Amino acid sequence: MTSAPPMIEVEGLHKYFGPLHVLRGIDMSVAAGEVVCIIGPSGSGKSTLLRCLNHLEVAQQGRIRIDGKTAYREEEGGMFRPHSNHDVAAVRAQIGMVFQQFNLFPHLTVVQNVMEAPVHVLGRKRAAARQRALELLAQVGLADKADAFPEELSGGQQQRAAIARALAMDPKAMLFDEATSALDPELVSEVLGVMRDLARRGMTMLVVTHEMNFARQVASRVIFMDQGRIVEEGDPSTIFGVPREARTREFLRTILER
Repeated sequence: MTSAPPMIEVEGLHKYFGPLHVLRGIDMSVAAGEVVCIIGPSGSGKSTLLRCLNHLEVAQQGRIRIDGKTAYREEEGGMFRPHSNHDVAAVRAQIGMVFQQFNLFPHLTVVQNVMEAPVHVLGRKRAAARQRALELLAQVGLADKADAFPEELSGGQQQRAAIARALAMDPKAMLFDEATSALDPELVSEVLGVMRDLARRGMTMLVVTHEMNFARQVASRVIFMDQGRIVEEGDPSTIFGVPREARTREFLRTILER
């Protein structure tokens, strides 16, 4: 019996911004149901990697596969042929993404924010989309805020609403890009609690984070990036307890002494 293909697979990914070589040959995979946390210093390419996975940035070299299928472009005779906008959108719909900033529509209520994409992208009936949105808001602890507007919510509540909005598309995997970094410290735990719950439910997650305790306690695997490369990866007990690479040890010593 052959094992299932990874939910997310990256092969030889390179990304440049002008002369700046931001991703330098990234190879990685995330299995279905796995929680992979990416840690590393600012500017190491962590967020750019996530943005390439969701096609917010386009890598110049390399391949991305989602659920076993090549995403965003095909290689033909050494040249890349972009997929159609329809095919790109279909892949992106399978990958939920939560950003540092919440980006909720200010003129819509919370439940309307969560309903928006299922109605307009997936073509769902409004009644069914609303019912699903209410279920997701209950899941993230916002059942009583469905009819509030974003400006009436705390930062933590807005981020939990943004998570519900991403989940409303029924994604196969979730990407989190420093989802707690814009929050006041006392609000961080409520967002991490929702992410822990998603992990318990078996959601495939790729998480860029500076929350080392979350990575230590929740991740199936931890990846340490620096200067556009994966320096080291392994289970949390190895990365945080006995890292092999001197650069990993140096980074963790600096972070954990703060």
